[in-house]
Amino acid sequence: MAPNSPPPVTVGRLTAAAGTRVTGLVAIDLGSATVELPIVVVNGARPGPRVAATAGIHGAEYVSIAALRQVAVGLDPATLQGSLVAVLTASPAAFASRTIYVNPLDGLNLNRQFPGDPDGSPTSRLAHWLTTNVIAGSAVFVDLHCGDMNEALVSFTGIEDTGDTAVDARSRELAEAYGLRYLLIGPSPGTTTTAAATLGIPAVLAEVGGQGRWPPEDVELHVAGFRRLLRAAGLIDEAPSAPAHRTELLPAEAWMRAGHTGY
Repeated sequence: MAPNSPPPVTVGRLTAAAGTRVTGLVAIDLGSATVELPIVVVNGARPGPRVAATAGIHGAEYVSIAALRQVAVGLDPATLQGSLVAVLTASPAAFASRTIYVNPLDGLNLNRQFPGDPDGSPTSRLAHWLTTNVIAGSAVFVDLHCGDMNEALVSFTGIEDTGDTAVDARSRELAEAYGLRYLLIGPSPGTTTTAAATLGIPAVLAEVGGQGRWPPEDVELHVAGFRRLLRAAGLIDEAPSAPAHRTELLPAEAWMRAGHTGY
């Protein structure tokens, strides 16, 4: 290892030396089943913070998966300062079956099971693995989402209200760097960002797109926001320009549901 070279980064069976990128499938034992998570680890040539990111927490959130993949495989390890651990599809069983909201292995919503339980149901075990192997140890955590197969939503970022002034301020700074028009602040029990907050890690949830589609403009909106966040986190020097609008804080979210079935 060269002087001042960062140490290797290991996630499961994947190890990225300084200045390299590794990709592969990591098998996770969930008790009654084993799933394989597609993961990209990019370890920069220069020391710096570690950013962890997940996409595909829900099965049909294709915009988030495409965006995270595009950024992770497009980063240049030679110029990166720090590292990125990217889980491209965090719920592969739901992805394969196109199951809305829940993991078909046990019918549970992965993003309500964090920080998980190593001896629990398959979804709880998956949440525990992601918490201990991906979220823990990072300086910043980002969870890329979009609306699931049945959802149309307005693009927004969300952060926790942890009560830790420094963590909350950093989370808000990173969310505003993402550049989406709306920001929600509040507790979200059982979610990835709550797990990160419990560990004292600034965290941002970002949602763009939905309805089982992944049009290029939605993917690019997510990509641009995530790259701006990586710049704000200190990993890269260049990112797309900030949008012209100011981020607007929303006091609550609203779910609008159809009162009747049909076409």
